[in-house]
Amino acid sequence: MSIKAVIFDLDGTLLDTLGDLTGAVNAALRRRGYPLLTEEDVRQRLGNGVRRLIARSLPEGADDGLIDACLADFQAHYDAHLVERTHPYAGIPTVIEGMTRRGVRMAVLSNKYHAATCRLVAHYFPGQMAVTLGERPGVPRKPDPTSTREILRLLDAAPEEVLYVGDSDVDMQTARSAGVTAVGALWGFRSRESLVAAGAEHLVEAPEELITLLDRLQLDEACRAFEARGFTCTFCATAAQAADYLTTRCAGKSVAFGGSVTLDALGVYDALRDKADVHWHWKGDAGITSGDVYLTSANAVSAMGEIVNIDGTCNRVAGSLYGFDACYVVCGVNKLTPDLTSAMRRARTIAAPLNARRLGKRTPCAVDGKCHDCRSPERICRAMAVLMAPPARMRHYEIVLIGEELGY
Repeated sequence: MSIKAVIFDLDGTLLDTLGDLTGAVNAALRRRGYPLLTEEDVRQRLGNGVRRLIARSLPEGADDGLIDACLADFQAHYDAHLVERTHPYAGIPTVIEGMTRRGVRMAVLSNKYHAATCRLVAHYFPGQMAVTLGERPGVPRKPDPTSTREILRLLDAAPEEVLYVGDSDVDMQTARSAGVTAVGALWGFRSRESLVAAGAEHLVEAPEELITLLDRLQLDEACRAFEARGFTCTFCATAAQAADYLTTRCAGKSVAFGGSVTLDALGVYDALRDKADVHWHWKGDAGITSGDVYLTSANAVSAMGEIVNIDGTCNRVAGSLYGFDACYVVCGVNKLTPDLTSAMRRARTIAAPLNARRLGKRTPCAVDGKCHDCRSPERICRAMAVLMAPPARMRHYEIVLIGEELGY
């Protein structure tokens, strides 16, 4: 199964909240004359909700009345100061953006009380999380799987289609109890040893490695799916490797290019000018509608083996379907999405607005980056083609996936 969604823990995973949490704990302790804690003290007490944090911070034997009173002081201080020292870990904004471009939905599940969880997510990740859940009355805390399963229902995702990313043994236990894939974040509050002991299936040293992990899982799934549908699938780790591969495959042939920022970045046209009969209207050549090879990209490809393209003039879509002996669809990993629905969403909400802006079109999407299904005379979304198997009259149809981000 492909990865459709990622659930994140909050404290120690997305956000470094240790400074503000320590300030709030110490505000409650200071009021009663108890010894104050360092950030490292608080770090070791985190993971099971704020009430447990307060209980662990008080002298041994504190009764429920004292814990509740200190908890109220903690929450009052924390609510007033929760974004003073808190900040996303370096690399997290890039990860969120990368997952958005790939059509992967995201959620947050925290043992922090629900109101504070929602405020923090709205402040640091506005509109980017499909679901946000914190600790709520009557709902068991992590590692109980109840809230994780609730998120799966809301995201319409099966456990095997979800990664759970967290920094604590509680998070790993939560993932395992819900049947989702447990990914340990080593930049957070717990050690490698504790994460492995709690059941981490993957470990990532830095946030950016989450994108690498996601791409690796999706690429493996996608190649198997494309080949099962009758396509050939080739993986090139870098753009340079892909350019060399395509140049070798196309040398000595008549080659037509479909308009593509990806192909332009690869430089394949220039590499082939002395080696093949090349035609590309972007380079001032007359286009051709039949020949040996058609080179193009896609607005999105799904890990289930489908290719999605949106076009205005429709010449690019037409060439990918008919008239050539072979077609190569070249895509960076940013074009890879979990399924057909997310591939179509990506084409309309990411690729089309960026292309409209690049072309200077006066469309609503070029202004705000959102699809309005507009009736503008300059609309570039006039055809959407979904290719589910190689066209019957093409001898060879190949997907070339590149392990770098390219194009729109």
